[in-house]
Amino acid sequence: MESLRHDLLISGIATSPSEIIGCSGNEIAQVVATAGSFPIPDAYIAFLEVFGRKAGDLFRGTDLFFPGCLDAKDSAIDVASGPDETLTLENRFFFGHHQGYKVYFFELGSEAVYGYQEGYPHVHKLADSLVDWLRHALGVQKEIVGKN
Repeated sequence: MESLRHDLLISGIATSPSEIIGCSGNEIAQVVATAGSFPIPDAYIAFLEVFGRKAGDLFRGTDLFFPGCLDAKDSAIDVASGPDETLTLENRFFFGHHQGYKVYFFELGSEAVYGYQEGYPHVHKLADSLVDWLRHALGVQKEIVGKN
């Protein structure tokens, strides 16, 4: 995560170290409590420690950071309740959502990051790991703002 932190600063997506804020131990405990018995991947705990509250402009508009991440499962429940949706909640830890129609999660036994978008009734594997997903998101953000 420290390498990613460095890359965020070099890219300008975060313009100063003060734009990258991790969670406190108490905040991480609140996130872990939302997982119940789901074993949260170590990489996600590391993410919370370094980026849990803010990562510059990375994921702007997405509730991936504390405290918005605490509502991720509620967003998943709402999405799953749609008449044509196939999203299931079992054996998954929902850690983020985008404006209530797209959710991000881990599946039991996997380090991969998955996503589901309302109206597109299929789970998509977004990356093999959280770090891969974050690095991809950073690359996309750099392209959007022209900071390659």
